Amino acid sequence: MPDRGILIFSYDGSFDGMLSMVFESFVLKTLPSDVYVFGEEEPALLKIHTVETNFEHARRVERAAAEKLGGRTLNLVKRGFLYDEGGKELAILRFLWKGFREGKSAVGMIADKDVNPLFRMATAVSNEQRLLMGFTRFSDANGALVTTIHPKHFVLPLLKGYFCARLWNETFMIYDETHGAALVHSGKNTAIVPIEKLTMPSETEDAFYRELWKSYYSHISIASRYNPTCRMAHMPKRFWADMPEVRDELESAYRPELSRGTAKEISLKLKAEKQSALAE
Repeated sequence: MPDRGILIFSYDGSFDGMLSMVFESFVLKTLPSDVYVFGEEEPALLKIHTVETNFEHARRVERAAAEKLGGRTLNLVKRGFLYDEGGKELAILRFLWKGFREGKSAVGMIADKDVNPLFRMATAVSNEQRLLMGFTRFSDANGALVTTIHPKHFVLPLLKGYFCARLWNETFMIYDETHGAALVHSGKNTAIVPIEKLTMPSETEDAFYRELWKSYYSHISIASRYNPTCRMAHMPKRFWADMPEVRDELESAYRPELSRGTAKEISLKLKAEKQSALAE
């Protein structure tokens, strides 16, 4: 068993840096009490051990994980690394310590205290990827498709294959404003590039397609089956600001019965619609 909590690790925030940190952890036979990215260190009583990215060490860890623990393990680690709400580094370190000790069975030990945190993080990332595959709305900007998203986690690498396969003959850009990066595709060239600030085209330039989204959403809805709780489960509200068909519902002027969606308000709405239909 490794020693725990005798020092703090600091690294550059890259995936190769993360794997280099795993290598250092095994060399030192210790798990850190905390992990910082360069420049984000906070005052602490424990010693801070700086880990420089070493690509040879990173590849050794990657090969060992694939050979001894299986491809599922490496996929779990890569997805977990895209988690962006804190704690991923320690979760990956503890999982790999467990994995190299237990073998391939570790990836299925989702209730284990050293496995479950990374499993939950990877699941959160996968869920966000799945939702954005359906909720991403493009606009036309001089022949190119552009859109802005605000994900919790850095899912652009996971969206790359899906959108490049669907829009292979288009020029498009998905701008992740939360993480300051964009997925850009044109012809046979695709890249994820850092962008600190980007001014998107005016919405008036693409009003036609935005109105199409609103019209489509309005026409497929069934008033008698309106269920806000169910809709929120399948379409979390944090995505609405980037979806033209429901963004208006975020405005304070939107009808109370739809913005709050209480059982009484829905009941009154359905009763009024029924009476209106009978009157006709």
